[in-house]
Amino acid sequence: MRGVEEIAEQVRYNCEVSNASFWGIYSICGLLMRLRSLYRFENAVEPWERIDTQELMKWIDSKERVWRRLAGAELRRIRAGGRSIDPMDAEGVEEHLPEGYCYGAGYSTGMNPSFFLGELQRRFSRRGFRVSVTGRELVRDLLASPAMSAGGRIYLRMGIFREYLWEKVEEARLSRKRVLLEAFELYGVSEEEIASPDRELDAKIARIAEEESYTLLAHELGEQLQEEVPAELFRSATGLLERVLRSVGDLLADTHPEGRLSAIVEKRSLASLAFYVAGLTGMRRAMFPEAEEAYRSAREGDWSAVLEAGRAARERALRCAAQLRELARREVSQQELRTELRRMLGEQGINL
Repeated sequence: MRGVEEIAEQVRYNCEVSNASFWGIYSICGLLMRLRSLYRFENAVEPWERIDTQELMKWIDSKERVWRRLAGAELRRIRAGGRSIDPMDAEGVEEHLPEGYCYGAGYSTGMNPSFFLGELQRRFSRRGFRVSVTGRELVRDLLASPAMSAGGRIYLRMGIFREYLWEKVEEARLSRKRVLLEAFELYGVSEEEIASPDRELDAKIARIAEEESYTLLAHELGEQLQEEVPAELFRSATGLLERVLRSVGDLLADTHPEGRLSAIVEKRSLASLAFYVAGLTGMRRAMFPEAEEAYRSAREGDWSAVLEAGRAARERALRCAAQLRELARREVSQQELRTELRRMLGEQGINL
């Protein structure tokens, strides 16, 4: 364990540098959600337990002081086995970890670096990608995405996915969103359990995470296999452009022949489809208006409606992708870019 702890401390520093570089890009609501998640992680607060508001605020205050101190700091190379390793070199770092551990590194929103170190559950290959499935994590940053891809690797982070599903429990409790309640109901989770969550519900959440993990993998495969939104477009994208790029890219990934929607249709999983539809928010929801009606048709046994809806959404996303590539080629000003993006989205029936 000593080798793991020494590397974990170095990864923890880089996670804080990463947090310092991008905690300000989120909306207040989005940042608070991520802060609460990180607080639970660092303080071992169970997902069904209430957070002490005063303790949370003190913790946030201490984090802000750390991040302000680290603003502009550079990532540190990982020192292990007598070597100095680039923190983005996941394979190089993993060579110095004991068996049963996994290190992940990649880029996320705003091309900010993201890292984690966790326990490895299993590995396998799919379509030429090395897939690592992790469980409990020792170190993570503010981002904490349930799945990520980098350098020919796909990471399925089951501990983070369980956190995500617990967030959906809270969302279902507060919003009473029908499709989300139905998703849980299809997995045997009652509205009473959602209203009063406890440790027993956690076992069901763990089972749902395992059952639904195939959808995470399918999305990552679709994202890596689609070529309509080149990765280089993200490198300088910020604000509205990045939001549009990510929404279009996500939709193209999900509607790819090997993407999430195809995997769900192949399995004929109403629960998976319900979770997918419930998870469509903001711009992605606006770009896929047929989704909820397609889900209702699938409940009646008509899965062809899901395929038709997916084709319509993909055609819409492809048109947007072509226009985004043209905008990137023209190198327009920021003001013209915003105007063109709004016009482009308006043509697709999406008004911001």
